[in-house]
Amino acid sequence: MNFNLTKSLALLLMLMTGTDVLHAKVTLPSIFSDNMVLQQKTDAAVWGKASPGEEVTVSTSWSAKTYTCKAGDDGKWKLYVKTPKACTGQWVCVEGENKLRIENVLVGEVWLCTGQSNMEFPVAHNPKEKWKTGILNEEEEMKDATFDEIRLFHVEHQLAPDGEKEDCTGKWVVCNPENLKDFSAIGFVFGRKLYKTLQVPVGLIQSTWGGTHAESWTSMDVMQDDPLYKDVLQDFAVETLTPKNRRKNAPKVPATLWNGMIAPIAGYTVKGNIWYQGESNSIRYEHYADVFTNLIKDWRRRWEQPDMPFYFVQIAPHYQQPAGIREAQWKVWRESKLKNIGMAVVTDACDSTDIHPRMKQPAGERLAAWALAKQYKLPVAYSGPAYKSMKVKDGQLVLSFDYAKHGLKTPSGEPVKGFYIAGDDRKFYPAEARIEGDKVVLTSPRVTHPVAARYGFGKFFRVNLYNAEGFPAVPFRTDKFDLKD
Repeated sequence: MNFNLTKSLALLLMLMTGTDVLHAKVTLPSIFSDNMVLQQKTDAAVWGKASPGEEVTVSTSWSAKTYTCKAGDDGKWKLYVKTPKACTGQWVCVEGENKLRIENVLVGEVWLCTGQSNMEFPVAHNPKEKWKTGILNEEEEMKDATFDEIRLFHVEHQLAPDGEKEDCTGKWVVCNPENLKDFSAIGFVFGRKLYKTLQVPVGLIQSTWGGTHAESWTSMDVMQDDPLYKDVLQDFAVETLTPKNRRKNAPKVPATLWNGMIAPIAGYTVKGNIWYQGESNSIRYEHYADVFTNLIKDWRRRWEQPDMPFYFVQIAPHYQQPAGIREAQWKVWRESKLKNIGMAVVTDACDSTDIHPRMKQPAGERLAAWALAKQYKLPVAYSGPAYKSMKVKDGQLVLSFDYAKHGLKTPSGEPVKGFYIAGDDRKFYPAEARIEGDKVVLTSPRVTHPVAARYGFGKFFRVNLYNAEGFPAVPFRTDKFDLKD
């Protein structure tokens, strides 16, 4: 074939396809789109794809400065844009061989909302899926649900057992009753509280899938050579799934949700993450403290935010959820030495038989309290009483607590419920409990020489100890007895 004929055929191909075979258009992942929120007062990551070696320039409405980089051999490019303090009505322009302009951009506070079904649980009732019964007082909540300066990004379900995806399906939308219907109820309550308190735009990114364990959300880099994950890697390997269990267990393939629903957005600059997950790890609760700690470290590494705040909800009391899973979460909060973590307790917002309680307001509000106190330095209470130490005195146990400096209380001054004590025989009996300032004193006629105490330590229970600020006490035990005894 001669040169002129080859050139003619190439030109014909370009005309037919409408593309330039020598150049690829600059593209952005879906997380960068109209209505998005960028984290304020930081260097926010922006990335995409172009032709290898192509120069890409990013400009913004709030600054005359432009940012330039070249796409690598794989066509990927990434740079960081300095963002101003909170503002509205902005745009971002990305140019290479083509030009992309992102409109209606806000600059404010951006938070991830992640986990399994209780974070996925939507604001509105969805009759097509039985468990999605909607937030308590849904009608009233929807009356306070229109906020132009709160934006929502919902990552659609995407399995990726074979490796990390570069993009996901989703788009930024304005917060209103229609767009909220299938959005996380806890995420919405959290974001609304931040917005009303801080009076700055808020962006919420939801990535959730019900019935999934933490290993689904952890990268394979962390798990593949660690004996901690050996059983899970074997039990939920793709090749072990049969047609009968594939629908149920496909989301539990290790790393599949990290690959499909986290990797595509990992690195999008955020203030922090709120997390509600653990129910699906309760059958292996002995390992959960390590598994969850590894996940937090993994996400922080991939976000390039070493101390990214990570606030999570302790599993609600339920007849199928053992005490060990809540204790594992306690250990991550109190013993892991990780910075910028905290735990919201919902012992008063649970249902003995429904693992998806409709009362999502306490979880969202309490997660927001952690963020407001720690990230935004506001003088607000953020935790209920947490066990600190124990003394034995005259046949009584005297318990001291953190987060109780203004004292302890019960609703309407009713008797304290939920405490048990044991002697050397390791048999626990209900305790009579009385509040003395910031301490609780326990006794029992059946235990003359007490050595250990437990509070709210079981599957489902009713407890009623709070601090003066109205936050519920954290379930705990003082003993180290084998839970299988």
